Amino acid sequence: MPDGHHAAAQAFVRNIGHEDVKSVTDQLYTDIRGLFGYRRREFAYTCEDGFAAIKTPDFDLQIHIDQCQDDAKNYELTTEIVALHTTEIATDERFHTCFTHHCDSVVVDFPSSINIDDKIDAIEDIPKIADCLEYEPDCSSFELKLPKLDLHIHVTESQITFRLLSLRNLGKLLDHSQKALDILATADFGIRLGTKH
Repeated sequence: MPDGHHAAAQAFVRNIGHEDVKSVTDQLYTDIRGLFGYRRREFAYTCEDGFAAIKTPDFDLQIHIDQCQDDAKNYELTTEIVALHTTEIATDERFHTCFTHHCDSVVVDFPSSINIDDKIDAIEDIPKIADCLEYEPDCSSFELKLPKLDLHIHVTESQITFRLLSLRNLGKLLDHSQKALDILATADFGIRLGTKH
């Protein structure tokens, strides 16, 4: 068992966990093919050394295993949808069916660092969400818990993360994350969920 975080420990985790990554990736490949009807030539599939990637005409995803940051003796198996090539795919029921059990958060990277102090001040001026705001004393990050949207939001200088407060539901998560971004637009976040090429 790894006794700390270092390159050799990460390599060990990826080597020992490769079969788990391959198993998840192969099942997702089968599910995607069955749900979307893509042909072989429309897929790009790679899987090696504890890392896998599937590229399709509508989206790209990655599956990887890594040493857990909080506990060196454990691991994290992560499935990430890293790009949407069409706006329609985010509302497609087949997409939700395929990934609801694999994806529990939406992460948006800001184009450039934001000023957390300014965002906190702006949110405190929005009456309908001001009471939902919590932040670190040093203002390094903040959180919003929005029960009406069933949503938990965590914001740092570089990214914003959305998670449902209740059970996983990818369609609901995407829809409610966009609704939260619409509310936060008055705090000048200036981002929308959309496609990435």
